[in-house]
Amino acid sequence: MSSSVLKLGIILISFVGLFAMRYIPFVLIGGKGTSEEFERFIKYIPLGVFVAIIVKDIFYKDGALFLSPENFKIIPLLIVSAISYKFKNIGLSVVSGGIIIFIFMKLNGLI
Repeated sequence: MSSSVLKLGIILISFVGLFAMRYIPFVLIGGKGTSEEFERFIKYIPLGVFVAIIVKDIFYKDGALFLSPENFKIIPLLIVSAISYKFKNIGLSVVSGGIIIFIFMKLNGLI
């Protein structure tokens, strides 16, 4: 199996899992409505997943904390954080983050 197929499989499985995590509780509850606490909790699931992925990718290298001027990912993090703070739109943040990290990886010769 090629690595591209494996990566697409991982993305697909992750999508299905995260979708199910948000969809199944609403199916089980049906038309009963949800409590305010549950609605507040469900809003933090995507944020928690993004934070876990981002922190590991940006601040860790080879299993160790990587806070060095050589860590070029910190600058895009600051730029995307400013975009997120100003516009408060997760879609815009994700798309701009992808574009900005692509540019920085290209500039550093990693692509």
